[in-house]
Amino acid sequence: MNKKHYLARPAAAALSLTMLWSAVAAAPLSDIQGHWAEKNITRWVEAGKLGGYEDGTFRPDNNITRAEFANILANLLSQPAETPESPFSDVKEGDWYYSAVTKLLAYGVVSEDETFRPSQNITRQDAMTMAGRAFCITSANDEVLNKFSDGDQVAAYAQASVAGFVEKGYLGGYPDGTLRPLANITRAESVKLLDSLGLVHDADSLEGIIERTYAGLEDPDVIPMVTTTRITAETAEYYLGLKDLSQVEEAVASEAAIGSIPHSVCLVRAKGGVDVEALKEKIRTSVNPRKWICVGVEREDIVMASQGNLILMVINPDIPQQIADSFMKLDLSPKLIPDADGLIQYEGYYMDDIGTLRPDSVKKFAAKIENLAADQLKKAANLYYSVIPSKSYFVNDKLETSFDYGQMKSILGENVKSAQYIDLFGALQLEDYYKTDPHWRQECLQDVVDTLGKTMGFSVDLSTFTANTTTEGITGQHGQGKKGFPTETLTYLTSAAMKQVKVNNWDQTAPAAIYDVAALEGDSPYDVFLSGPTPLVTLENPNATSGKELVIFRDSYSCSLAPLLVEQYKTVTLVDLRYMMSSLLPQYVDFAGKDVLFLYNEQVVNHSEMLK
Repeated sequence: MNKKHYLARPAAAALSLTMLWSAVAAAPLSDIQGHWAEKNITRWVEAGKLGGYEDGTFRPDNNITRAEFANILANLLSQPAETPESPFSDVKEGDWYYSAVTKLLAYGVVSEDETFRPSQNITRQDAMTMAGRAFCITSANDEVLNKFSDGDQVAAYAQASVAGFVEKGYLGGYPDGTLRPLANITRAESVKLLDSLGLVHDADSLEGIIERTYAGLEDPDVIPMVTTTRITAETAEYYLGLKDLSQVEEAVASEAAIGSIPHSVCLVRAKGGVDVEALKEKIRTSVNPRKWICVGVEREDIVMASQGNLILMVINPDIPQQIADSFMKLDLSPKLIPDADGLIQYEGYYMDDIGTLRPDSVKKFAAKIENLAADQLKKAANLYYSVIPSKSYFVNDKLETSFDYGQMKSILGENVKSAQYIDLFGALQLEDYYKTDPHWRQECLQDVVDTLGKTMGFSVDLSTFTANTTTEGITGQHGQGKKGFPTETLTYLTSAAMKQVKVNNWDQTAPAAIYDVAALEGDSPYDVFLSGPTPLVTLENPNATSGKELVIFRDSYSCSLAPLLVEQYKTVTLVDLRYMMSSLLPQYVDFAGKDVLFLYNEQVVNHSEMLK
């Protein structure tokens, strides 16, 4: 059996980061736009390695405490074999920073002392000292500090680390020629300082892919402490056995930073048009598996893998296949990006680019519900709310810019107290939507109806309805005005109960219908459902199975849902606050004794300013 030489990894390669601040992760951050550290902060946020506060802010210019900075560094380091007890009188078990401080103590990042002063703001020189010790950034040439007018203020214990940051180009000082070692460091400056070390990579970069490969191992700590290096024409033969990189777009090598283990994981991105299988075989047969001279593996033990134009080569005596398997499990498909019309395409489905979460808008949406509940809905029987996901929800992990649905739900849950939440996300799948239109398909809403009915107390069986399907293809909103756009069919459901329903549409003086069949010939065929946009419409069914009445605060999705409920409710009233001031509601709607459902697509929640 091969002897294992695995080490704890106290450097960037560990990268099993969680939250770097004690606050709850939040993205996007509302207060970093235009800030000098916006790019640095954004890089860490997009890599999933940094968050902000619950209110969606980052507070970049706030000072950071010694405990908070210790938490950052501790989350960048793997767990040591042994963790000492705290020698500090002000760091006790139960403190949120206890494990972080004792981990740093184990790695020698902090020194034993009587106190740690966790709540004290950390200075720039102390931040560099701790980071320097964590990532071996040091220099004996303290003369580099003389170029700063206040370089002599650096304390003796901090000089080696601070000089290391300066000498290696990680720190340039301020425009006025000062270093300000004794000044407090801010949250933004902390990110800038650590970002300069190259600790965070884009998830889809070669470095990021290798990090994700390591992280996907059953026990990622079996990987030695590694350093990742860009492969150049000069080093291509050593790392890959190639005489040149004429067939390679880019390549990196991840090798052991310390330890006598033959460990080399190289990732190559082949140029377009290159025969990937041939290049993979050329690397396997050309690389020297004993290039370390004293250690190595047999050539037959080299493991190769590839995805698309990416080639992975693994030299490792113990778990080469596990590393390759972890790489193969990664989803490395290209990220979905909007086209020139702002549409995202996926497997024949067209969908809107809904952008990123706007926490303030979500809070305002919640406040809208609460204000209505306190002002006009006091006599309502029951209050509920649900969010309808857009099609992009089902490919959110494939989007170049993802939407934080988890945070949206969290904000709503924390701020909506008067209405009961009904979660519809699990009741829908991409196939339940039109391909060329944003909306859901009425005939696919059985799970939605069941989910709503379970909480609201009704039951509807869509199999008892008659399906009416267009014989000619229609094109939804996404294809309006576009030549050669795909077509699809549209189905609307009818029932005997619907024949008894009277429709009152505020926008129409003549009696309205549940289905405006003429709309199927127009530019917006989805308007077949209740004639499309209108501020107020009521469906009255004197023969309903119950005397219950329902009011839905809604967007256009409810146009196709409401007709399915008329057998269960005596009246179903749809209120669209995009077209009607809330203050006018008492003149048109009596909420007494009625169920009320707030049912909105997440795009409305994310842009709640459209609600009047």
